[in-house]
Amino acid sequence: MSSIPSVKLNSGHSFPLIGLGTFGGVDAPHQVYEATKIALKAGYRHIDTAFVYQTEEAVGKAIKDSGIPREEIFVTTKLTESFHKPEHVQPAIELSLKNLGLDYVDLYLVHWPFATEFKGFKVSSHMTGPTTRVDVPIIDTWHAMEKLVDLGLAKSIGVSNFTIPLLDDILSKGKIAPAVNQVELHPYLAQEDLVQYSKQKGIILTAYAPLGNPGMAGKFGEKIDLLQDPVIIRLAEKYNKQPGQILLNWGLNRGYAVIPKSTNEERIKANLVYFKMDQEDIDDLVAFDKKQTIRAFNPVKILGPEYALF
Repeated sequence: MSSIPSVKLNSGHSFPLIGLGTFGGVDAPHQVYEATKIALKAGYRHIDTAFVYQTEEAVGKAIKDSGIPREEIFVTTKLTESFHKPEHVQPAIELSLKNLGLDYVDLYLVHWPFATEFKGFKVSSHMTGPTTRVDVPIIDTWHAMEKLVDLGLAKSIGVSNFTIPLLDDILSKGKIAPAVNQVELHPYLAQEDLVQYSKQKGIILTAYAPLGNPGMAGKFGEKIDLLQDPVIIRLAEKYNKQPGQILLNWGLNRGYAVIPKSTNEERIKANLVYFKMDQEDIDDLVAFDKKQTIRAFNPVKILGPEYALF
C-alpha cells in the first residue's frame, strides 16, 4: 500500500508505520476479530497484538479470513514478563504462533523490562493482576530472543517500555540490536531524548497510546483528553483534518510507527490517513510536552528509580 509510509528495520525487513493496536477488555477477542478484518480490508498491513492481550487467536483468524497473503502482513506480538526465563522464551513464542495460526511473526517484543514469577504458560501479568517480581537479567532473556531469529520463528526482535540505559545495556551485550522499541508517545509524553537516541542507534520506535492514554489526569485529578486540547484542535483546522489524525501524523512525521486502537470502522479508516506537517508545528508539540505535569505511565512507581523516563 503505497500510501502507508514504511521504514527499513535494522534487521532488513520493511516495517509499515501505521498499524492497528489490539489491546482490549472483556469483549476484546470478538471486537478485535472484526476490527482486524476491517483494518486489513481498508489497507492496513501491520497488526500489533500480545500474548497477554488474549487477542492473538482473533488476529490470526482475521488474517486467515482476509485472504491476503501472509507475507504482505506485518504481525507483532510480545513475550509477557512471566516467561522471561531463557528456557521459557521459545515455548512462549511457539504458543503465540499456535494462537495466531502462523509459522512465524514479523516482530517479537520483550513486553516489559522486568520479570515476574512463572505460573505456567497462561496469562499471568502485572497487567492482569498481582504478580511477584523475580530476578531474571534482561540480557539472559534477550539472548534467548536472539535464538528465535536463528530458528526462523521471528524475523525481527525488539523491546517495549525500555529506557535509554536499558537499551544501552542490550546494545553493549547482545549480538542482535533491538529493531523496535514500543513505548508510550504522544504530545504529553514526547520523549524527545529517546526519539533522538533511537534515531542515532537505528532503533525504530512504535508509539502505543498515540492519541493519549485514558489514564492521563491533571494535577488535580481531572481527566485529560488530548483530542480536546485547543492546540490540537487549532492544528486540525489548519490542516483540515481530524484531531486524531493530527496526533497520529505528528508521530509519523517524527519518524516512528503508530498503532492506534479502534473498533469503529470510520475511525479505523481515518487513522490510516497520512500527510506531511510543517516542522514548526511538529516542534511546537514536542515543546508542548515540557509544559505538562501529566504522566500516564511512570515506570519508577512500578520498577524503581533505574527505570526513570524523565
